[in-house]
Amino acid sequence: MRHIWNWRRWLVLLVSLALVLAACGGLAPAQTSAPAGSQTVAITERDFAIQASLTTFKPGVSYHFVITNQGMVAHEFLIMPHSMGSMAQHMSMDEMHHLALAAVENIPPGATVTLDYTFPRSAAGSHPEFACFLPGHYEAGMKLAVSVQG
Repeated sequence: MRHIWNWRRWLVLLVSLALVLAACGGLAPAQTSAPAGSQTVAITERDFAIQASLTTFKPGVSYHFVITNQGMVAHEFLIMPHSMGSMAQHMSMDEMHHLALAAVENIPPGATVTLDYTFPRSAAGSHPEFACFLPGHYEAGMKLAVSVQG
């Protein structure tokens, strides 16, 4: 009799935990659907490269970035106003994040996250850069030049 009671107690506990996680969104997949009127851009991060399904953007258009980390280590995704080149070696990560137009930090291996961003009209004619500035990542090739055409 006591064995049955322990089994039922564990079953109730597990079902309750599953319901709590589902209510909190803990079991939900990453939101990958684009908001109405936006254009989806697939971003793939690997060790150590960034690829994008689109590299030419228009100001005023809403973009829905779906960022997948296919690498073996965590990465981040920053939209920088321009190429940082050798300046990246002389700036802290906090300074880089402050300069970023948009950022998603700490994307674990295998994770997919989203970012919604609209390039401002003032960005027309510019050449931003997608980048990861975790230590050594940018220097290893985690950057991608893009353009905003007006």
